[in-house]
Amino acid sequence: MAKVIFLQNIRNVAQIGDIKEVADGYARNFLLPRKLAVLATDNTLKIAGQLKEKRVLEAQKEESMVAGLIEKLANYTLNIERAANEDGTLYDGLDSAEISGYLKKGHFFIEPEQVILEAPLKKTGAHEVEVEFGKNKKATLKIEIKKLAE
Repeated sequence: MAKVIFLQNIRNVAQIGDIKEVADGYARNFLLPRKLAVLATDNTLKIAGQLKEKRVLEAQKEESMVAGLIEKLANYTLNIERAANEDGTLYDGLDSAEISGYLKKGHFFIEPEQVILEAPLKKTGAHEVEVEFGKNKKATLKIEIKKLAE
């Protein structure tokens, strides 16, 4: 087993600054060549503390960005025009990927996985959709779908 210090976050493995023992092959063939980790020595152990401080600062920065984004979304209504029949039923549903695309055009960088939809939106009118930013951090997005003028 090799003892390494992680230089980057690796999902479900470790975060920046973590010191862990990993299989020799994993360290030698994956982590070290990609500069995702360094071997833990007396000199590199000093770096681990600095990396953890950096991780805390980045987490605080991201936390404030998310709070600002949630606040902006609370006062924002996404207006979309789509082709629909006389009853107000859309010819094609509006899914999370399309909603994410519209939001990105409006300078809200939200990924499709963050937009929580049980099913695609298929009716004109007002809708409310949850946008998830991690554990217990959600915002409600208002969407107004209007019939496209023919």
